[in-house]
Amino acid sequence: MIAIQEFMADSILPARYRVPAKLIDPIALTPHGEEVCRHVMRARSFKWAEVRLACFLKFAHHELLVDHEATDLTGLTAALNEEIEAEKILHPFIWGRDLYDKAFEIFKHEPVSLDEGQTSLLLAGTPRGVFQSYDLVTGPLGILTSRGVRGLPPLIHVPLYHCEKRSCRTVHRTYLETTDSQIHKTRARLREVLDKEFGQPSQFPDFFMEIDNEFSDFYGDQKTVAEVPLLGECFTEDELDTFIFVALRGKDSPLRAALASNGFSAGDPQDFVDELDKAAKIQCLLLMNSTELSSCMDEAIHAKVVKIPEHEVRRPKILDISTGYYNLSAECSRYGVRSIPDDTSLAIVRLQRLISSIYDPSDTTSQKDLSWRLRRVEGRSTEEKLDRFIRNEEPVEVLRHLILVGPGPATMAARKCGVPDSLELELLEDTEILNLLLWKLGFDVKSADEAFGPLRKNQEVFAQAVAGVAAYSEAEKYEIKRESSPLFSSIESALDATLSFSAWALTFDHWSAKSRFVYRHSEAREQMAKILNSSSARRGSAANEAIIYDAQGKHTLAPLISGFSRLEKFLSSALGEADQYRRQESDMPSYGVAAELTPFAFSHTLPFLDLGADSQHYLLRLLNEITKLLESGRVANVRNQLQYSRDDFPNKEDLTNFLDSIGKFIDITEQSGLCPIIFRPAGHFRDSAGRASYYFRDYRDREYIAQRPSGIGSPGMPGLVRDQLIIPAARLKESAEVLRFSIGTRSTYEDLWADWPKYRASADVSSGLMRPTDETAQAS
Repeated sequence: MIAIQEFMADSILPARYRVPAKLIDPIALTPHGEEVCRHVMRARSFKWAEVRLACFLKFAHHELLVDHEATDLTGLTAALNEEIEAEKILHPFIWGRDLYDKAFEIFKHEPVSLDEGQTSLLLAGTPRGVFQSYDLVTGPLGILTSRGVRGLPPLIHVPLYHCEKRSCRTVHRTYLETTDSQIHKTRARLREVLDKEFGQPSQFPDFFMEIDNEFSDFYGDQKTVAEVPLLGECFTEDELDTFIFVALRGKDSPLRAALASNGFSAGDPQDFVDELDKAAKIQCLLLMNSTELSSCMDEAIHAKVVKIPEHEVRRPKILDISTGYYNLSAECSRYGVRSIPDDTSLAIVRLQRLISSIYDPSDTTSQKDLSWRLRRVEGRSTEEKLDRFIRNEEPVEVLRHLILVGPGPATMAARKCGVPDSLELELLEDTEILNLLLWKLGFDVKSADEAFGPLRKNQEVFAQAVAGVAAYSEAEKYEIKRESSPLFSSIESALDATLSFSAWALTFDHWSAKSRFVYRHSEAREQMAKILNSSSARRGSAANEAIIYDAQGKHTLAPLISGFSRLEKFLSSALGEADQYRRQESDMPSYGVAAELTPFAFSHTLPFLDLGADSQHYLLRLLNEITKLLESGRVANVRNQLQYSRDDFPNKEDLTNFLDSIGKFIDITEQSGLCPIIFRPAGHFRDSAGRASYYFRDYRDREYIAQRPSGIGSPGMPGLVRDQLIIPAARLKESAEVLRFSIGTRSTYEDLWADWPKYRASADVSSGLMRPTDETAQAS
């Protein structure tokens, strides 16, 4: 009944809306409610229908106004459904960017609030809003009953636009005004009467909240209504179709059962889906409970029918809702959907709970197994050892030693973490199983292909083959040639990644980009080709000038090696022409010329020019040194000697020098950050003076510490609580800040948000000075 009340109360009504009898007749009031009605009716302008509906919408004051036992809930629901279908009661469809894009087209001002006509113009032609209160879901399919309970009542204060400040990434909300109908006047009069004549209200709201919390699992750490914006904002309609197909698989599937209970049949899934618009598809999926919905989404993702690339985490960009006691939000990666609390440290508590549930303290056999596995951990009891082990070891090692020890614990852990049963764990590599569990628990996953990991591995294997050479027999030569193929493949990949990343990072105008400070390898490669083919970079020998770099990355070793010296020439030339790259004042945020204490960091369109002089000279020296190092190691020559049928097989000294140059290349580029290495957050510390240190680690556990305050205004780089690429050698002028980038991908999700955000004006104001400029940043 409260769900019906919420669907009515937060809705948009057309002009001159009149409450029909069918909406009032099912409502029964208590004697107290009838008395309140009589008091309100003393004013002649108020009508019986509006007053009774106003009492229903108020529901309770000192006592209940509505007789919940005598009210015909079925008739009331049917009547409301008719009003919604007739579009006399409207709810906006807010799950996605449809309203945002339409508002951008039709409102040139910032639409802080919309009047009745503007609201009507905005909603014209848009789908019926999808909302859920308790187990009732409203939308294009009518008011339906779900198998799960969610608390997501209608909204009329909706996120609709970005303001004029380029430094602000908040999606601001707009009030969708409804007509000043008689029911609104009656509700206002009812509040006056209750306040003046019936004293203070009782604690019914708190009582209803307690019931609501129990139904919605408010204190749980898995269930969240944030799955709704996740569906609406992070997946295409084709991907929603896939989720429905998975959910309809089998005669006894939960979605088929939910549809049947609401009078729908989905005999042919394709025919059924073809009749649905996006809003109806989301409403259909919400007929399942959260566990069923997540399982269907996970199945489609794990089967790669819905393809999510590595490093991509899909999060809502407009309505990133967090709910419940732990402020749970929802996100999705290639490892599936998860609910994650604001307090990321709760992942450890989840891990501890998982271990305790698998090694039941009341089960003697389980405790013996646990005691054996913790036998080398210090502690007076198994419980103390477990606590110490969990708190001191990396989560992945805890899972490896206590969960990945057999099919029983692994299967049980996967089930408790919400991994669907259809995923056959025995077919997965250990790393994949561990990442699945880490992801579901709330930890960062470990990438299977970190930066130069493959190159290091292949170099070590090749070095072992070379070390084993004694007489250069045909068998030994064959072994060296065999191991050289994967090594040179990884060398070319590493050179391509390093040259593209360093050229892009140092020369691309990241501040003006639509997606600021977001690295995508294909775009970086295009920028690299543009820069290295420029006249400033091609000065030198005739042979060097003849090389043309391809934006698609079709390069052999020789151009990749010489590319670093070309980049060095371009940057050296730019130092002497810095004024040509100075950013126009009109393109800068206002604080860029006004805030002396926290200045704007990117006064040039070429980031290299905004680095400190020491960093500039150091990077130029490194770029020059890389080419010389690889040339002196005869990398290209050794490759030709080993990969092609030639008689001049390299001797051991050549191979040793070659390996030494590759090793130094790896060390130089990794330590400087010129190659794209992922750094993951490892904690932070703040002292009483407000100084903060944010710790990051790369794939080799090397540490980088970001210091705050940095000495500059908000630069637009990624927040300090997320994975990112860091260039320690590229320190910004007069600052503790270095160049940092988030990792972009190419996917349907990226395509959905390709032209995001949309700003209405180019002006900025000083109030945006210290705002985070990344919508997902929690620290900057």
